[in-house]
Amino acid sequence: MARFRRKLLTCKSLAHVLEPLAGRETEIRVLEIALHLNPQRLRDHLMEQVARIEAADTHILFGYGLCGRALEGVVSAKSTLVLPKVDDCVGALLGSRERHKELLRRRAGCYFMEQHWLETELNVFVQVTMGLERIPPERRGSIVQMALKNYTTLALLDSGDTEPEADNRCMAYASRHELDFIRLKTELGLLTRLLSGPWTDEEFIVCAPGRPIPFF
Repeated sequence: MARFRRKLLTCKSLAHVLEPLAGRETEIRVLEIALHLNPQRLRDHLMEQVARIEAADTHILFGYGLCGRALEGVVSAKSTLVLPKVDDCVGALLGSRERHKELLRRRAGCYFMEQHWLETELNVFVQVTMGLERIPPERRGSIVQMALKNYTTLALLDSGDTEPEADNRCMAYASRHELDFIRLKTELGLLTRLLSGPWTDEEFIVCAPGRPIPFF
């Protein structure tokens, strides 16, 4: 029986978790978070990467969720593709799609943050202030308030090693924008199983060569 090689394609948002779990034997490629801003562009980049690394007797693992349906339709002619059944990186860090959905049922206006995301496009509190220098000062507050109107809670995803500076920065964002602040412990079992198995139907999409990743 052939021994399958494993290669990992991951978003930078999860790379800091997956790289230590993957070990030296796993080939890893990391794509920028900004690709999420355009799902079609993200899909195109993933297809390009799959075409470069696909090979027979190879599993390509995705450090992604469905990500606005960007992963839907990604296919390999030669490799088996494995994707966790989560909507995005938040669900992956929370350990399951069900936990993510339950949290959103209880706190519909929840924005999730992780310390490694503070200097990326996932920091909405920085994104909403970009370009404000061109806006009259008296209008800036209302613009930011409008941009954040759907959020009521800032949830810090904490793996147990969150730096005090990151914690304080998130609390300051919550205070400044009048949001509730909560901490949520991450659960890395799903990402560990992505890299080492087992890949159950409940937790993963496994697509044989020629089968595109479906919507789920």
